Amino acid sequence: MGAKQSRGGGKPVNHPGERKTKRLFFAIDLPQSTIASAERLMETFRISPAAVGWVRAGNLHVTLKFLGDVPESNISALCDAVRGAVSGFANFRLTIEGMGMFPNQTRPRVVWFGAGGDTASLSKLESLVTKKIQPLGYPADERPFTAHITIGRVKSQTARGELIRLVHSNQKIFVGEVPVDSLMLYESKLSPGGSIYSVIESFQLRKTTCED
Repeated sequence: MGAKQSRGGGKPVNHPGERKTKRLFFAIDLPQSTIASAERLMETFRISPAAVGWVRAGNLHVTLKFLGDVPESNISALCDAVRGAVSGFANFRLTIEGMGMFPNQTRPRVVWFGAGGDTASLSKLESLVTKKIQPLGYPADERPFTAHITIGRVKSQTARGELIRLVHSNQKIFVGEVPVDSLMLYESKLSPGGSIYSVIESFQLRKTTCED
């Protein structure tokens, strides 16, 4: 569902007196090799798209923080706050491995690949970004941050048994590695074919002199 693109499509319709907004989120991109690996694996899933809306491989990412509808007039200040915060944050590496469901197996709503590797740095990055944007009116999430890559959204519980078996058989699957050198700010637009993600800004992390 959906696709990523570097620039947005048509302009949203706004009524007079309404503030123009964009639906934004911070995320970490996956390298093409890991996207290709995920795509090959997901092509083996035999659960009907009528039961699970599978995410297109090109749209896979690690969501750091979902902001929701952000007034366009606030985006510049948001970018400035995050850019200054993450420029001194050292790059790190993640792995994409394992599979699970949210919130539970009794009534799953989301199917995901897990994140491994330096998840401690990922959590610190999420905390740093949250701290910097809180004064701008974006509070911390009520639920603890859990690193994952959403790969499907459950439409019908008729395939619950198949989903449970699929997840159990892939609990130890290794999908690929993710060098985290930058943080992305995306706009999400709904379309008949699914969500379309457009890059708003990219924030470079500090490059270390050697890989750990």
